[in-house]
Amino acid sequence: MKDKNIILIFISVFLTCDVFQASYGNKPLSLGLAYTANYGDVYSLFNNPAGLYGGKNFDLKLDILAGANFTGNILYNINQIVDCVEKYDKIREVQRQGGSLDVTQISALFNGIKNLVDINKPGKGILIQADGSLCAKIKNYAFSVRNASTIGLKPYIDTGFSLATNVVSTSSFNSVLKFTNGDNYEGIKIVTDTLKYPQLEETRDELVNAIGWLIETLENFGVEVPSEIKNNREGIANALINLAKENDASDEEIKNAVSQLNDKNLQEVITNFVNNMLNKNSTFMNNDSALVLKGVNYTEISLGTSYEVINNLFIGVVVRYLIGKTVYYNFKIFQEEDEINFNDIIDLNNKLVKNSQAVGIDVGSIYKLPIPVVETSVGLVIKNLLEPEFGLASTDEKLKIPRQVSVGVLGKFLKMLSLSISCDLNKIETFVEGYNVQNLGLGLEINLPFLAALHLGYIKNLAYENDQLYTFGLRLKILALNIDVVGALYPQETKISQDFTLFTKNLSLGFTLGLAF
Repeated sequence: MKDKNIILIFISVFLTCDVFQASYGNKPLSLGLAYTANYGDVYSLFNNPAGLYGGKNFDLKLDILAGANFTGNILYNINQIVDCVEKYDKIREVQRQGGSLDVTQISALFNGIKNLVDINKPGKGILIQADGSLCAKIKNYAFSVRNASTIGLKPYIDTGFSLATNVVSTSSFNSVLKFTNGDNYEGIKIVTDTLKYPQLEETRDELVNAIGWLIETLENFGVEVPSEIKNNREGIANALINLAKENDASDEEIKNAVSQLNDKNLQEVITNFVNNMLNKNSTFMNNDSALVLKGVNYTEISLGTSYEVINNLFIGVVVRYLIGKTVYYNFKIFQEEDEINFNDIIDLNNKLVKNSQAVGIDVGSIYKLPIPVVETSVGLVIKNLLEPEFGLASTDEKLKIPRQVSVGVLGKFLKMLSLSISCDLNKIETFVEGYNVQNLGLGLEINLPFLAALHLGYIKNLAYENDQLYTFGLRLKILALNIDVVGALYPQETKISQDFTLFTKNLSLGFTLGLAF
């Protein structure tokens, strides 16, 4: 079944495309990206070029970073949708053979539809990152070669599913409501029966209310429901529960399913869903539901410098040449013809990838305040001044690296303790529609005895609700050699399924090898 291979296909997309989200260096990440007013090392090349003035005469860094961010609780939604796809396979087989559904299958399908609708909301998506760079600073000049990349996966759900509906009569014992989808299908039959499980009598009574809603919904869309169906709601409820038990559903699963079918919010979602379905008059086979993959992977060659224009006021500029590849894939989930042969590299490259080039410029300034004891500086930077753009394969759409303005303050005390604050003044869009970024960052650096330094940071995304990161880093110094291990995470419990829970929805880990003197 093609539906069952959807997740495997997207895993293949991730592994094949090799495009990820860029960072601004491992040390700045460990300090909460609060690096706008920092100076004296090569990381100023990525954060504020004015900071290249001063500090070590020579600074060489090799950075490696990897991480993932699942936005908008999308992992839970995906799990529910996968469950819906599995249930749909069973429903499709029942529909083909002319069988009946049980109450747990109906509930699972409706909850899957609810998650399909929910996943359309802004901010739902996946961002994955892996960054590598080699950079060097000699006095007030710096040079770097970096693989700076970003990718976004955004689901789009077309709620225009349609099944032709008609009513047939059966034997005097059973009444049947039949849903068909073409001449090759016998249809799904909803039958009446007597309850065989007296311990579920109260649950059956609750289910009768949901069946009333189902019949009313069908009548609202012009479906003719015969009186023998309409007047025997209890019989339909009995049959749905009996069949669930025959399909090995537990009493608890049946009770949960009935409770979900009586949920008013779910009923409203399904009613709107069916409205779309009938208005579009489409089927699963021409439905436009899709997972849209788009991103850019570029090699960046940067050259930057900084000068002291007046006493304690520094300005800097970075010019970046970007050689990139963009990726775009609009995968139609339910359309059989929309497939890519992952064994054909040429076909894959032509359909997904487009080569592009662009030039980027960052400008910044730092002023050292004349404050005794605490060495204090303030900074301002404009990143991506020209907003470099890359064309997308198979579309006229362009990917733009947006301009961002940030300010920051740094305070150092006796070279042992430093506290930094940075704030973005504008929000920027990401490749996940509705998920924007405008960071407020805090960083604390403690230079410990015994050749070590500890970094702690906090990042709050002001442009998206309940989005934050805690960052950390440990630096070991052996003469001129520096070794850093850094990380960032958002420790929020995310339930993926009944048996599997993630304890973070955003995690990054990095390693740095450096030489400075």
